[in-house]
Amino acid sequence: MKRFLLAFGVLACSVPAWGQSAAVTMNQEPHHERLIFLLNLRAFEVKLPAGETTRDHMRDHDVVTLTLGDATTRARDAGGEWGAPVTREGGSAGVTAYTDAPAAHTIENVGTTPYRAFVVENLRDDGWSALPPLMAPGTTSRQQARSFGVYDVRLNADVPQSAHTHENVTIVILLSGTVEVQGGGGEGAFRMEETGRWFPSAGPDQPHTLTHVGTDDAHVVCIEAR
Repeated sequence: MKRFLLAFGVLACSVPAWGQSAAVTMNQEPHHERLIFLLNLRAFEVKLPAGETTRDHMRDHDVVTLTLGDATTRARDAGGEWGAPVTREGGSAGVTAYTDAPAAHTIENVGTTPYRAFVVENLRDDGWSALPPLMAPGTTSRQQARSFGVYDVRLNADVPQSAHTHENVTIVILLSGTVEVQGGGGEGAFRMEETGRWFPSAGPDQPHTLTHVGTDDAHVVCIEAR
């Protein structure tokens, strides 16, 4: 009997580890589409229809999650119990630190609308750059963390343009409205008109200008990987 209890105890303690080891990477999780891998920034778009569940997937570097539309999801750690449903408001964003504490989890869309989000990963293990927040017209700091700076850029008739340069690699994502983007190196201008349209900036040698187009206010989020 003692031998059986000892074996059962070892098995029970091993379950969480098995759950994490069985988790796939974000590259392998079918609801995650990799958009870009540039320097230390990697970005995925998550599309999870109502009623569907991701596979257990591992996150081992700090990430920013930006939700593009209202959705209700719940999550569980690998081998754990489901948490309570959470309503995610479109445009909400937050930084989660995984570099020092990697974890595997699963997400289920328990609402009636698709869950769509960007997951932006900073692949640095340490040595994140400590820079003051970006200052530019129409631009406000949403969150400053060790590995990311997250900014809102809001353009309208009163603030029609914002010209700025990010010191680190950045992904710029349109949430609403229409903006025209002009690079500082003579690149051709292009328009961002659909929610979720994005473009990258590699750093201090790539300034860009965002210009408001049309009558509706425009909202852009810049996620800078330090």
